[in-house]
Amino acid sequence: MKMQKKKKKQISRKESSQKQNNRKTAQRNVPKLNRRDIPTYDFFENIDLNNHGELEELVGNFIFKVEQGDFMLWEAVIRDEQGLPLTEKQENALSELISFGDDDDDIILYINGMPRPSKTWYQILEKLATHLLIESFRTDDVHYAVTTEGWPNLVAAIEGKSDDLALPDDVRSPIEVVPAGIRHKLWLQSCFDILIGIGQAEEASLENNEEQYRIESFIDSLKQCKDSVPFLNLSLEKLLETLLLPPKDEKIFVRMMIDKLGMASAGDHIAEYL
Repeated sequence: MKMQKKKKKQISRKESSQKQNNRKTAQRNVPKLNRRDIPTYDFFENIDLNNHGELEELVGNFIFKVEQGDFMLWEAVIRDEQGLPLTEKQENALSELISFGDDDDDIILYINGMPRPSKTWYQILEKLATHLLIESFRTDDVHYAVTTEGWPNLVAAIEGKSDDLALPDDVRSPIEVVPAGIRHKLWLQSCFDILIGIGQAEEASLENNEEQYRIESFIDSLKQCKDSVPFLNLSLEKLLETLLLPPKDEKIFVRMMIDKLGMASAGDHIAEYL
């Protein structure tokens, strides 16, 4: 990583060319700014979060920044400015900066041409999760992939970098920064992926035997979300308050779910039969 100041005087280092190629550029201010004047960027600026096309792109950008270590690096910079102790990874991240300038004590303003984010990674994640959630999920609507794949992809990225991310004092794991109710609803929403398309065309109906494989796959998905099903206290009746199928398909869906799970009625708790 390269670190630049307004006066660009390079501080030489003895290091491998491979490390140099992996470095990022950073710019410090000369002279020091009042902290209120430190530039920041809004991750959500000019984004319509109700537009799932834009939301999909934003989720991808967030995952990229997590995986590249951008949030960890800015956390390291801020802790260093405040004189707080750094983890070994944070120290290594700071050491990867190439410094240009006269005074290494100045505040870093930019890394790779970007100022520090105005929100923490967990504030951004919670806001993304909230907007991913669809309270009425219609199978005959056209859905962006992010509606069912966004949450699992976010979880995989966050858990893959869990050691790099600072947590609020009141949570034990990175995913817990998102309220439990939203998390479990998003896991359930991810299970709807196999049902997307039912009712979009005449042949895309559960009346068509070739489409009925979706029910078995949906049950398999629910089994992968066993924590969410009891948390949400799901019965078929409650499930269908969120999952909206065309009327003729809903009847077949209920009948097949009862038959395959061995339920007594649509009011039974699904978790007991998974």
